[in-house]
Amino acid sequence: SDPSDVLPPYVADIDGRRIQDLVFEHLAEIDSSLNTLNDRTFSPRLAQKWTWATDSMSIAFSINPAARWHDGQPVTAKDVRYSFNTFIDPKVASTTASLMSNIDSVSVRDSLTAVVFFKKRTPEQFYDIAYQLVVFPEHVYGSIPADRLRTDPKSKAPVGSGRFRLVRWDPGRVELLSDTANYRGRAKLDRLIFVKTDASAAA
Repeated sequence: SDPSDVLPPYVADIDGRRIQDLVFEHLAEIDSSLNTLNDRTFSPRLAQKWTWATDSMSIAFSINPAARWHDGQPVTAKDVRYSFNTFIDPKVASTTASLMSNIDSVSVRDSLTAVVFFKKRTPEQFYDIAYQLVVFPEHVYGSIPADRLRTDPKSKAPVGSGRFRLVRWDPGRVELLSDTANYRGRAKLDRLIFVKTDASAAA
């Protein structure tokens, strides 16, 4: 079916999630085991490494200095802070804000280091931030009032850091193209097209 949204705070269906995960990125990626306990099953994505505080109440994420948004601007720690603050803003009304309820705040130590503070220690606290938070750029969306973010035209033409760019979104059809200059290398596929289908007709 058609995705209802592709901008991270509003993605609430599997169709939007498929597209979101190709256009945007998490701080770290979970492996095929889908084990959400601690950080052993996660590999670097936007964050090239992370360091736990001795009391496990905060994690410092070091952003990959090569990471770039699709418009060429660098991904920074401010983008991580902005993304978190936007997800939890009541005016944004994100459908997934509750998934990050154990996160107290995100601070910027320097341009490439975002420090995440937690309310309490839990087995899934790394998963709560590294995977539940999808990072998107402050310089593109930060000037949009929170209560207008969902309807702003920029939300339908997302700028991410993933290996694919969204280039066309028509009713029943979404087209993605490989980001040829992506910092993680070009995808093996040049183009992906998602087409709405009639399940009953397919049967």
